[in-house]
Amino acid sequence: MFKIENLVNRAAQKYQYHIYTTIAFIVFSHILNSFVQAIIAGFMISSVGLIHGANDLQLIKKKTQKKSKKNFLQSLLLYILVVLAGVFLFYFLPSFGLFFFIIFSAFHFGEQHLESKVETGRSSIFKWLLYISYGCALFGLLFTLQWETVHAVIGQISGQYISKQSTELLFFGGLIGFLLVGLFSPALRKLLFFETMLLLLLGLLFARTTLIFGFGFYFVVWHSIPSVKDQLNFLYPSDSLGAWKYIKSSLPYWIMSLIGLVGVYIFFDIQSASFLPLFFSFLAAITFPHTVVMGWLKLSEQKSNGLAEQS
Repeated sequence: MFKIENLVNRAAQKYQYHIYTTIAFIVFSHILNSFVQAIIAGFMISSVGLIHGANDLQLIKKKTQKKSKKNFLQSLLLYILVVLAGVFLFYFLPSFGLFFFIIFSAFHFGEQHLESKVETGRSSIFKWLLYISYGCALFGLLFTLQWETVHAVIGQISGQYISKQSTELLFFGGLIGFLLVGLFSPALRKLLFFETMLLLLLGLLFARTTLIFGFGFYFVVWHSIPSVKDQLNFLYPSDSLGAWKYIKSSLPYWIMSLIGLVGVYIFFDIQSASFLPLFFSFLAAITFPHTVVMGWLKLSEQKSNGLAEQS
């Protein structure tokens, strides 16, 4: 019993600032109108949110630096192809691209949030099921509580109708899958109740705020900031100037991303009613390659650890 309480206390301490910030926005959400929420969300996503995915090439270079230059060039070429594939999907096959974005993002969010809570020796299939089910529960919760806006956005992006029953199925299916798979992990099993309470807390936020704020808040506070910390530890371990170097190397990609979004908005004379579909399509297109890169790094790390254990 003591070990369980100690484990939960450590998890609560790790996320204390995330929890306090979430509660604060839930409490004060009634005084933040939709315009103010959009401004706050836009600022968070366009700053920390974009920056957290702007160091992909540095991550690839760091991972391949012990290998030949040929490895880096091959990885760089693959990265460019992934970027082009993302643009192609969202431009020519929006429905398929949207589906891929949700699945990849579900896995990516679940991996970032749960990786440290699962035993390192677990199989890839187990982790895939765990991460995707958690991410689907998260997306399903947001989509269900913001169904009217989600329905309109997805309709404009892909021309497809999404029923509220399907978003509820995504949530309950993801939640049940997460809980069932989590039971097979002794470490995570002790945290399932705590993790469920965190989802309910996020649900309160999603219900009281707008779609763009709810997504932006989770994307930045619960995902991007922890991801930046992990990237800093990987890129600049024990470097007091690591944060500055990280921001400096992120600036070119960050600036190009902002110019691209503003340029499309102005050049194509996007109406205000179409801004949300444009914004989410843009965000999906630029985060898709980051999701692939982070998944590749995690997979490479797992293979390296597996080889080390065998030797």
